[in-house]
Amino acid sequence: MRSCIACRAVEERGGLVRCVCDADGGIHVDRFLKAPGRGAHLCYARDCIERAAQRNLFGRAFKRAIAPLTPDILGQRIEAAVVARIDDTLALTGRARAARSGAEALKRLGGVELLILAEDAAADGASRLIRRATACEVPWVRYGDAAHLGAAVGHPRRVALGITDVDMARRLQKEFERRDRILVAASGVSR
Repeated sequence: MRSCIACRAVEERGGLVRCVCDADGGIHVDRFLKAPGRGAHLCYARDCIERAAQRNLFGRAFKRAIAPLTPDILGQRIEAAVVARIDDTLALTGRARAARSGAEALKRLGGVELLILAEDAAADGASRLIRRATACEVPWVRYGDAAHLGAAVGHPRRVALGITDVDMARRLQKEFERRDRILVAASGVSR
């Protein structure tokens, strides 16, 4: 169990962002949760990111001088780590052949646990897939552009992916929720 340095909420090991300090006092996000040395943990919540950066909570946690850090920069670093974990999971999904793509493959969403749509998917096709997903009670998210989504699973452009592995779909959903919380934090907009 770990606790957030800002709000003191207690979570399991992977439930919080782990940050480490380098020799120069720079803060880095430990996306693999395996960096050597002491770590300080932080919630994905906007308030916690702001509080940690503005009140020098990392300096207190590491008991040393920390390089200046703004909430925006901290939010961007955390978002980059989450996006990298999403891409890693999508790559594993592609190698495990636990994803379907293409209009024919996604015509029926049976067996699909999560639908991922590219941001640049054509509006009419995306609307049809969203209606199908909603009718079948399949969760869906928007992520990246078609080139990024395709590259993540080792293929050319993909405007939609249907994740068929339950565990990978859950892992991705958790990371997408974290990304959305960070995006809210980076934009300063409450949802």
